[in-house]
Amino acid sequence: MPNLSQILKAEIARISRKEVRASVNPLRSANFLLKRTVAALKKKVAVLESGSKRLEAIQNVLQEKTDESTVAQGADAKIRVTSRTIKALRNKLGLSQDSFALLLGVSGQSVYVMERKGGRLRLRSATLAKLLALRGIGKREAARRVEEMGAVAKKPKKRKK
Repeated sequence: MPNLSQILKAEIARISRKEVRASVNPLRSANFLLKRTVAALKKKVAVLESGSKRLEAIQNVLQEKTDESTVAQGADAKIRVTSRTIKALRNKLGLSQDSFALLLGVSGQSVYVMERKGGRLRLRSATLAKLLALRGIGKREAARRVEEMGAVAKKPKKRKK
């Protein structure tokens, strides 16, 4: 015959488990919903951040283009670009023709032709804007930009006069 105290103890344990389960189940389902909501929000934030980065990159490119075009438009009538100015700027920056061409966005052959041609050079507005932007930098900045673009900066040979 079972002991009355054991039966009472088992019944109390069963009822208390039932009460705890009844009070915890709504919290468990609410917790599940909150976790799902947080996961969905994290995904949305990640998508928005990547979109934001992409838009910032596009905005920077557009800003550079507008800066270059305004510089080129304002400088067309005022700046006289000759082969001497091209060669002097390239030597000042300590760049080879190929590295200088990389910074200007033209070919190395174009820089060669620019340096050999006589008189005033008629450059495209984008090239002129980049050239004018290069006038304000030094050797270190030019070398850094060339390295960023993937070329190795070579120092031009100095000729004896």
